[in-house]
Amino acid sequence: MPSPERLEKVVESMDALDKVVQEREDALRLLQTGQEKARPGAWRKDIFGRIIWHKFKQWPIPWHLNKRYNRKRFFAMPYVERFERLRREKQARIQARKKHLEKKKAEKLKEKFPHLAEAQKSSLV
Repeated sequence: MPSPERLEKVVESMDALDKVVQEREDALRLLQTGQEKARPGAWRKDIFGRIIWHKFKQWPIPWHLNKRYNRKRFFAMPYVERFERLRREKQARIQARKKHLEKKKAEKLKEKFPHLAEAQKSSLV
């Protein structure tokens, strides 16, 4: 079994290789099709008011004759706005709660280990 350092180096080199291959594929696609992403699409709203990435695909018939495509609703009704606002408020509360918890943890650690907090202050100056 190879050492952990060696495994880490192998993982890093594989990541670098993947990155190079991805960049080359992106450059080739950009030259051939002019598209930056692998599959073209657009940002659209779904019926619940969420903004999603809609991937385009080819259909054998025009979109206005296509029943399956027309069943998809890329708009939200006016009564959905209230629930969008509630969802955003909920996300803001969750983020604020996390931020407050991190702040409280840092304060508790400073109380437990005041000598480390002073050392950190002196190293910053």
